Amino acid sequence: MRGLCLFDNDRINRLPDDILVAILSFLSPIEAERTSVLSSRWINLWKHTSSLKFDAYIGRAVDELQTAKSCPKWRGASLRYNEYTLLVDEVTQWLEYASAKKVPILELNFSPKFDESLSYPGLTCAFPHEFLARSISVDFKPLKALTLEYIDVDGGAIEFFLRNCPLLEELIVHESKELSIVEVCGSSLVLKRLEICYCRNLKLVRVSAPNLVSLTVQSLEELLIENVPMLVELSLPWGFGEISGENLCNAISCCNLQLEVLNLSVLKNPEEGIEFYEFPEMPRLKKLVVGYRDLTQQSVDLLPYFIRAAPCIHEFVLKLHSPSISTLKSSMNTRFHQEQLKVVKFCGYRAREIHVLLARSRSREQLGAEIPQRVELVIL
Repeated sequence: MRGLCLFDNDRINRLPDDILVAILSFLSPIEAERTSVLSSRWINLWKHTSSLKFDAYIGRAVDELQTAKSCPKWRGASLRYNEYTLLVDEVTQWLEYASAKKVPILELNFSPKFDESLSYPGLTCAFPHEFLARSISVDFKPLKALTLEYIDVDGGAIEFFLRNCPLLEELIVHESKELSIVEVCGSSLVLKRLEICYCRNLKLVRVSAPNLVSLTVQSLEELLIENVPMLVELSLPWGFGEISGENLCNAISCCNLQLEVLNLSVLKNPEEGIEFYEFPEMPRLKKLVVGYRDLTQQSVDLLPYFIRAAPCIHEFVLKLHSPSISTLKSSMNTRFHQEQLKVVKFCGYRAREIHVLLARSRSREQLGAEIPQRVELVIL
């Protein structure tokens, strides 16, 4: 009777194999392999995982890889390190194995695993560019999603993956010191999502991709967009040292008629005001996000140009980073008449607790009477 009660409480073993395999996919290869000692049912169960997450130190990377080779359906890797000395040979081994296994998803994440509250800019891993020269032995044709973080790829590496991965739908590149010029162009590209962020030496990004749906770029000087009939989500920086007002308008003009989500990061002291250019109207825009690194009177004055260009938005989000109270008050005096607006979010204001409480109460007090009932005001 006691044994029957224990069996009834063993809910994990009553789960079907597909669910157990999905659970094991969240473990590292070594951790997943250890489950094989639980019972005869678990001996080979872990080998059927189609996605293994690697969260290992460089010292354990080779051991993790050797264990992963027992998994016939291995799809990719997510690596992290906590050492300053990075070995290119280990990265080459991961790429070789991913190529041999013909993985559809590959993620190489070498972000430093230190205190998450700290930032370690410039601490990146070298990319083995000579590996890509092995055109005969390298095969990434089944690759559909590629993520490269904190690894120094250059424009040649990006071009290689675009040229040799005909099924590639998602490309994400973060923190590469070597990246300066990126060209994502081709009528045969099936790429749907492109994200290039925090590449400090990035100068130019040229995009011509007929199937692209989402584009996110940060920290660059010039952006050229053409032939993007499917693009509905766009995230861009603008300000001193970034995209100019003219370049911003030209980029948006290439997709303004179908654009549904626009995220603008306005940096300190833009070189020129957007009012000097014809900011294109976005008739289908549903969500507008404007983020300010430093909220100044000059940047506040530009806010109406963004709002008026989107007459049909449903959601407006204003993100701030340590604005002054005086500037905040002046921005509150700006009036907008958006008939379809349903959600307004105001987030990012940081100050002493008493100032935050005051800002929240006064904002609701002043705005509450003027905001229509259909609009939800959220202050975060």
